[in-house]
Amino acid sequence: MFDPSRRKLIKAAALLPLASSVARIATATDLLSGAPVQATFAVQPEQRGRLVSDTLAGLSYETLQLTDPAFFSPGNHALVQLFRQLNPHGVLRIGGNTSDYTVWSEYREKLPIQHVRKDGPQRTYVLHPESLRALAGFLRATGWKLVFGVNLKIGVPTMAVQLAQAVQRIVGDALLAVQIGNEANDFEANYSAFDAAWTPYARAIRATGISIAGPDTGANTDWVIDYAKQYGAENVFLSRHYYRDGAPNGSIPNLLAADTDFYAEVEQIMSAADAAHLPFRLSEANSYYSGGRDGVSNVFASALWGADFMLALAQRGVAGINFHGGTLASVEASLGHGVEATTNAADLSARRDAVTSRYSAIAGDAELGFQPRPLYYGMLLAQQFAGAQMLPGALNAGGANLTAYAALRDGAMQIALINKDATRDVSIAISGLKGFGTGQLMRLTAPSLDSRHGIVLEGIDDAVTGRSIRVDAQGICQVGVPRASAARVRLHRSV
Repeated sequence: MFDPSRRKLIKAAALLPLASSVARIATATDLLSGAPVQATFAVQPEQRGRLVSDTLAGLSYETLQLTDPAFFSPGNHALVQLFRQLNPHGVLRIGGNTSDYTVWSEYREKLPIQHVRKDGPQRTYVLHPESLRALAGFLRATGWKLVFGVNLKIGVPTMAVQLAQAVQRIVGDALLAVQIGNEANDFEANYSAFDAAWTPYARAIRATGISIAGPDTGANTDWVIDYAKQYGAENVFLSRHYYRDGAPNGSIPNLLAADTDFYAEVEQIMSAADAAHLPFRLSEANSYYSGGRDGVSNVFASALWGADFMLALAQRGVAGINFHGGTLASVEASLGHGVEATTNAADLSARRDAVTSRYSAIAGDAELGFQPRPLYYGMLLAQQFAGAQMLPGALNAGGANLTAYAALRDGAMQIALINKDATRDVSIAISGLKGFGTGQLMRLTAPSLDSRHGIVLEGIDDAVTGRSIRVDAQGICQVGVPRASAARVRLHRSV
């Protein structure tokens, strides 16, 4: 939750749009014209599900982003503020394609030539100590932990060890783990080949007392399961990546359809993670790979997708999701593309958007400043469940593209209702709420699914507090959720 004492700073930085508070009882009639779809959600509070990690909402950036020490810097106040507001206990992952093309400036031995690949960086990048010192200050200012990727592709474990030791020395306790290689499935033939390349690195880095995690693979669930069985005791978490599809295939209807096949894979991974007593993270994830799809990854549809995606994974036990992003230049370079962003728009917001990768949750750079993108708001909604215990529930969506989640935290009931349907409003009867009384209904809204701005998330800042809501004598609460919007209900126990 936001700290109300920072409201002046929030307004000055124009971080979150505000709207007038409406103090009235919310009912199912808070819908658009026409008969709404009738849906039911039966919460089962007597059962208990997974505990949601405090580190649920995280971010990921290319190692190349560090070549500008002003970006991750304690003096970058707007970005520090956005990180702190998103999650006071977040995890920042530095890696991506460019981590396997990064060399440490202090390494003095001869390095082999790195052979570039068609769909990756076209040259190597040199990382200097000043960038790590700036990063350390940024982590202290935000309170976030760090997951740092070192170069596996070059085949020089001694350089990786020196860089890992420098990161640990400079960053200190903020270093959660080092990962070795990024999506090695792109350059290793199979898991056995990866294991053979990875093992000398892991052995050398562990010998220095630095924690590791992995395998940080792309879409290879079998790699994660094999890795968990073989190296679970030596890791602090398991990881892989996720993208819905390639950018050319991106569309709002595609994004808002549930990826049930991936959820089944997550359940397989969680079985292996539980057996190894390890958390599992999506260390790099977003809507569409190759930098995202304009008009899909950076519009309000991504907020609804992001909130739903995070809560669906939290319900299955995933500890955190690091949404990839950063400047347009850093992400496009990681894909082997050269790009020059157009920054001559009169509107500052448009200039920030122009210099930012299409799927990034935060837009801007060190020169222009920063602002939240629609995805950021979806992440904020889901992060409100951090520390809560998920509850099972039976949803009858009435044919609408609707999802629902329930959890308990500090004795209060939290419910998220996400209507991803572009044409149908929904009236939801939520049952199983005996013992709960009044509470608040807080909405996530925008003018349309393809809106880039004008997003409002109630209940985060005091200026938009939401509306009063109550449970009836039968333990039922009726909530209306208009098409293309979401709602969060927080109910207190009856006195």
